[in-house]
Amino acid sequence: MQVFRDLTPSDKATAVALGYFDGVHLGHRAVLSRAAECKKHGLVPAAFTFSSTPKPKDKNSLLSTYSEKIKILEELGIEILYILDFENLKNKSPEEFVTKIIRDIFKAKEVFCGFNYKFGKLGSGNTDTLKKLCKRENISVGICEPVKKNGIIVSSTEIRNRLKNGEIKVANNLLGYRFGITGKSIEGNHIGTSMDTPTINLKFEDGIVLPKFGVYASIVTLDKKEYIGVTNIGVKPTVSDKNSPICETWMPQFKGGNLYGETVDVRLVEFIRPEKKFNSLENLKTAIKSDGQKAIDLLKN
Repeated sequence: MQVFRDLTPSDKATAVALGYFDGVHLGHRAVLSRAAECKKHGLVPAAFTFSSTPKPKDKNSLLSTYSEKIKILEELGIEILYILDFENLKNKSPEEFVTKIIRDIFKAKEVFCGFNYKFGKLGSGNTDTLKKLCKRENISVGICEPVKKNGIIVSSTEIRNRLKNGEIKVANNLLGYRFGITGKSIEGNHIGTSMDTPTINLKFEDGIVLPKFGVYASIVTLDKKEYIGVTNIGVKPTVSDKNSPICETWMPQFKGGNLYGETVDVRLVEFIRPEKKFNSLENLKTAIKSDGQKAIDLLKN
């Protein structure tokens, strides 16, 4: 996939999906899939997004990192991705955005977006504006209606709220994949090792939404192999006085060695219990072992 972070004009006619695509959830996929389908009509599937969120949100509000977003977009068939700075485009009028960006830079012949898409200075352009302006340029516009999953309208806000409430199964259903974290395992305080429950410690990237603090059954991918995990999201109140949240995972059936520095992917599957401060390490060890067995029982099939 070609990734442009500037206004380099495409040398091919494209079908462009427009949106911020935070999380690339099922609603976003409906938009992106329509652009991808245009390849059979001779157009290159493309997507346009911003390098930072157009709307100020909570400090931790993002559902995906940019590397994860790019990976998913490529898997969905997007071949050209424009990631542009919102600050450089925010003052363009809707007319300028269509003529200078969609027409001249993207070389778009077809454009797709969600039903609530806004664009142009102060968000003054909506889907009706987009249709009107694109019609003048002989650019076709497709508007995707809201996507529902199990009676719930899919949106990034809905998914964030579900994650913050610990409703990981609902959040995963709306995303279309399991929410999680990928990174290099960092060295911890070795307390898990001393309790015969050695853990993988991962830091959340800046800006990523924090799920409800607690213990989750998880799937861990290491060297392309999957393992059952029990993951604690939080600040480890029994053994730490620090307030920086971390993702700490024990794999009860893993018999390998030290994983410090290894790239690990942890996906949350089911909420087991809230984070809790225990009176002793022995009580903590008992709880971890119990959580591990619950994770095995939940995920063994």
